[in-house]
Amino acid sequence: MAEKGVDGLLAYQQAIMFAGRVIKLTQVSALRRHPWMCDQLSRAVLSVPSNIAEGYERRSDKDTARFYRIALGSCSEARTQLKVSVVAEMLDAADVVEVLEDGARVLRLLTGVLRFLESRRTAEPFQEKGPTRP
Repeated sequence: MAEKGVDGLLAYQQAIMFAGRVIKLTQVSALRRHPWMCDQLSRAVLSVPSNIAEGYERRSDKDTARFYRIALGSCSEARTQLKVSVVAEMLDAADVVEVLEDGARVLRLLTGVLRFLESRRTAEPFQEKGPTRP
């Protein structure tokens, strides 16, 4: 049986996995000695699935796209913070390679959904509809 609602959206599923892996990394790595970075990273990464979920429930493609773009920004922010943590020697590069790829996957999926929404908007410029669930 296929999942319904936002739980069936692959970008959301991947964002949940990304957030979980990042939060786990903050709890079990040397990064936990830097609570300010853990807090910032947690806020950014939790924003990704949260904004996808909120955008999914919006009534217009324009509103949905706005929240998906916020999720894109938060995902990029979290990936940047992970990279900075490696350069600052708070994390080992080997510990973040797969997590960074998880984030890149979320970015690709969200970009695809946004392209779909944009193509639909330009094809039907004068019709306001609820968002189609890709």
